[in-house]
Amino acid sequence: MYRDFKTTLEIISAVLDTRNLTSEELRKSFGDMPDRTFKRHMATARKHGAQMECQLNSAGQYVWACRNRLMIESRVRTWLQFERERTLVDDSQLDLLYQAL
Repeated sequence: MYRDFKTTLEIISAVLDTRNLTSEELRKSFGDMPDRTFKRHMATARKHGAQMECQLNSAGQYVWACRNRLMIESRVRTWLQFERERTLVDDSQLDLLYQAL
């Protein structure tokens, strides 16, 4: 569960850091992730409050954006930091931290 959640956070972070990424570009940057897995991660991101959506850019490509960028950015960065450092605490502490966020 935590590895999947960390990947979801990494995808959200990539969208926040780099605008105008297509689904294909995002999937390639995460090890040629299958489309179904990518869609599951986007659904998880939405479930946790990130308003991820595909928008048509001026070049006619569908690119990913986060509509509530200002609200979600600090939350995602904090979650991601905890997920990256989770080996420093045991699972029960991580569960409590995850629930608190």
